[in-house]
Parts: sequence; C-alpha cells; structure tokens
Amino acid sequence: MNYMNKATTMGMLISFLGLIGLITAMSIGSHFPIYQWPYEAFQGIAFSLSFGLGLSVSISYIVTCVLVFIAASVFFMLGAKLSRCLFRAK
Repeated sequence: MNYMNKATTMGMLISFLGLIGLITAMSIGSHFPIYQWPYEAFQGIAFSLSFGLGLSVSISYIVTCVLVFIAASVFFMLGAKLSRCLFRAK
C-alpha cells in the first residue's frame, strides 16, 4: 500500500467514523432502533432548518444534504492529514 492509498483509506475511515459519531450524538436517547438513527438525524436537521429558520421544506433538505457533505469532507481532510503526519515517507 503506497503513501497516497494510506491517506485516502485513513480519510475514508475517519470520515465514516466522524459521521457515525455525529449521528450518534444527535440520536442518543432516541426511542428509535439504531438502524433508523441516520434517517432520524437527517430529518431532525431538516426539521430544525425548516421550523427554526423558516426555510421551505425543499430548501431545508438541500441545505441538509450540503451540510452532511461538508461534514464528511472535513472529516476526510482531517483523516488524510492525520495519515500524512503518521505515515510520513522517509
């Protein structure tokens, strides 16, 4: 496994774990089964945007998708940067 693959793999792993952590933080204490937590977290963000900020429903879903993509991207970049620091080519 070369250097770039390690950074990409670590980035994907940290992105996945970060999203799971966010979903868990938002859904902990919920009465829903654990397999419904991602759906409920997504719906909760969309509801908060729609009800709290007064956005239309379709705009809130679009903004929620963008926010989830941004969170995944940030976690990926952090994981890739961490991998580059840990597995620095010598």
